[in-house]
Amino acid sequence: MNRTVGIVILLLVVLGIAMYINAQRQEGPQWQDGTYVGRSSPDERGYFGEIELMVKDGKITEANYEEMDQQGNRKDENYPYRLGPESHDEFEQRLVQSQDPDGVDNISGATQTHDRFVEASRDALRKAEAGDQSRPPAIQPTQPQMPTETPDDMNADSEWKDGTYTARTEADDHGYHGEIEIVIRDARIAEVTYDEKDQEGTPKGEDYPYPLGPESEDRYEEQLIETQDPEKVDVITGATQTWERFKQTAKDALEQAQSNSRPPTDMQNQVP
Repeated sequence: MNRTVGIVILLLVVLGIAMYINAQRQEGPQWQDGTYVGRSSPDERGYFGEIELMVKDGKITEANYEEMDQQGNRKDENYPYRLGPESHDEFEQRLVQSQDPDGVDNISGATQTHDRFVEASRDALRKAEAGDQSRPPAIQPTQPQMPTETPDDMNADSEWKDGTYTARTEADDHGYHGEIEIVIRDARIAEVTYDEKDQEGTPKGEDYPYPLGPESEDRYEEQLIETQDPEKVDVITGATQTWERFKQTAKDALEQAQSNSRPPTDMQNQVP
């Protein structure tokens, strides 16, 4: 009899421990109330994201996110790739709704902003678990390199004429080609749209077996607008072929902008 009682007590203890562990897992991380600031690491062009999260009753109640360069210049409505800054509000709302940085879905055309947002949010929430409300160190501006040419000289060299210019590559062994459309406004690259398509003109999408290729297109577009130079568009590991096709089409389109010539209007119907 005593042995039976002991077994029952032991089972109850084990059950209680299991229920406690399960409850802890369901509750998720324990964030302390307060205001927490997190940052992403700078990208290859020096841009990073910074977020301020308000936690109340253990929940994220407010998020404020912005991006800036090493000189502290914030991306705003004057930033050439507008979809980056315009996506901030949506990412903030999605974080408050999901309560999880990994639950914040990407927005097409703002992939790099999404990556920086998620990294900065994780950093802030790590601090929230520890109750660390300290702010990151002040930005240490990097010394800008002195250009060998003035902006006027560079514009004179390029002489891009305002307009819309397109270019495409020949089809590869799998029948895919790259196709770009560049909008020049005030002698600068203002908009870039790049796609890789099959012989029927269908762009690579979510079902493409190597998703990094299609995913990299937005990031290459953003880099070109920021750098204004195809040669300064950095390759993304795992998307080298897309990078090579992107650079080729960008150069071809910009050569047209320099001479103010355009490809035939029925270009998209020609078979490479």
